[in-house]
Order: sequence, then structure tokens, then C-alpha cells
Amino acid sequence: MPSLFDADSLAAWRDHLNVSPLFRDAAAGWRGTLLLLEGDPNAPARTAWVEVADGSCAAARGGDDGDAERADFVLAASPATWHDLVSARTTPVMAAMTGRLRLVKGDLMALAPHAKAAAALLAAANGDGKGER
Repeated sequence: MPSLFDADSLAAWRDHLNVSPLFRDAAAGWRGTLLLLEGDPNAPARTAWVEVADGSCAAARGGDDGDAERADFVLAASPATWHDLVSARTTPVMAAMTGRLRLVKGDLMALAPHAKAAAALLAAANGDGKGER
């Protein structure tokens, strides 16, 4: 299973997103930044920065100091939850509703319209080349 948090996987993820018709269509009109945290939001084990730009991925890299302040949305989950999200065992909405995925920063109402794009974003991390299941 690919990792959302190592450099090689992040580069491959960005490439998959940028050829995914599912992501392109679902994320059309969405411009924003996300910081994904693995583990405890106060002391994450690993982080990933993702920049969505109107149906494409402008950046996907490991997180840096200060990214939490710059990000529109900061999302935290355990390694097991990220694994379940990437492998489509759960959806971002379901994980959020059950408390397994936490919105640490950002407005839930601003993120809600992008639920389908978020699911497509995570599907592409699985490396199928199209971001479709």
C-alpha cells in the first residue's frame, strides 16, 4: 500500500492526480491547500502538503514548518485510518463522522462541497493511474 507521507509516494500521487479524470472532474473549481497529519495533531509522526488547483494537483510534498499556519485545511488521522482511506475501506466523510479523521483547522462547511474531490484525491494515492475504483 502506498504511503501518503514519503517523498517517492507523494511524487507518484501528484502524477496520478494530474492524469485522473475522476479527480479533474471532482476537483474542478476547487483551489486550496491541505496539510495531512499522521498521528496526533500536536505531535504528528509525518505530514504531507497538498495543493489543489482547479482539478489538478499543483504540489504534493512532505510538510514543512509553518505549513499548518498556511494551510486552508489541516486533517489528522491515525496511520490505520489513512490506510483505510487510501484503500477505499472508508470515505473521508464516514471517517470524519466517526471521529477517525479530524478537521484540525478549516471550516467544515467550506470543505463539505469538496467531499467527492477528497475521495478522488485519496483514491489516486493508491496508484492506479486514473484515480478511479
